[in-house]
Amino acid sequence: MPAIGFKYPEGDEISFEDALENKKLDIERMGVYVTALEEMAKQRDPDRKPSVTELINGTCQAYLQRTEVYHIDPQEYAFSLAGTMHHRILENNASEDEAEVSLEGIEITGIVDLYDSNTKTLVDYKNTGSYKASQVLGMEFYLEDDPSGAIYKRSGRWGKAGTPKKVKRYFQNPEKADMGDWALQINMYRFMLESTGKQVEKMYVQMTVRDGGLVAARDRGIERNIYLVEVPYIHNDHLLDFFKEKRDRLLEALESKKVPNKCNDKETWDGIKCQRFCDVRHLCPWV
Repeated sequence: MPAIGFKYPEGDEISFEDALENKKLDIERMGVYVTALEEMAKQRDPDRKPSVTELINGTCQAYLQRTEVYHIDPQEYAFSLAGTMHHRILENNASEDEAEVSLEGIEITGIVDLYDSNTKTLVDYKNTGSYKASQVLGMEFYLEDDPSGAIYKRSGRWGKAGTPKKVKRYFQNPEKADMGDWALQINMYRFMLESTGKQVEKMYVQMTVRDGGLVAARDRGIERNIYLVEVPYIHNDHLLDFFKEKRDRLLEALESKKVPNKCNDKETWDGIKCQRFCDVRHLCPWV
């Protein structure tokens, strides 16, 4: 059973039906207009086949999102909504047979953002923060003397008083680049496309950095707002081992109606997701 309603900022709850159909929503109190809430309220059939993006999440999270009723906080969906709008705008500039391509393979579903049949290229759009962008690019820095000739007035972490002030110079280190789950996701889309007879010669993720241009982004070496990054190939044997195991684990839990084991550290971002970003964290027996 998916989400059934919204949470007001102070914690009170209201069902989707009362909010959107019965017009009982206090818009000013919620702080989000109806059109945005209607998009956030869209739910998928809980009896559907597992999806690529769902299986990348922890199995416990996926299980609880399908089996428990819960209310969502619109504030936590702000970036998700922005990402949805971002996708739709880009999709409008592609032909119908190339954008939002629905696929299925090994009893798993997926949607490809863009497949360019002329260049045999798969592109996935991401609306992300600069922290993730810096990981994907493998950004590192070294220190060099400030070209202005400035010196430290006081001794500190990077130098003693009277010595040349240091500035960071960022560079991409391919050995440090880490796409994380994005690589698995996009390679699975490649596998699905190839299973339909389509050739995929290149895979890219196009990142729009939502905090691009801000000090926080520049301090991570992110100087641009959009990056097109090639996705490395993952061998199909490894790819299918991962997704088949995650698929079977979720289906077995749903069939047995037994809550799966706690999501692992990678799936929970070392616990950060459990603290702030998981919709069903308040229902999880492991938190």
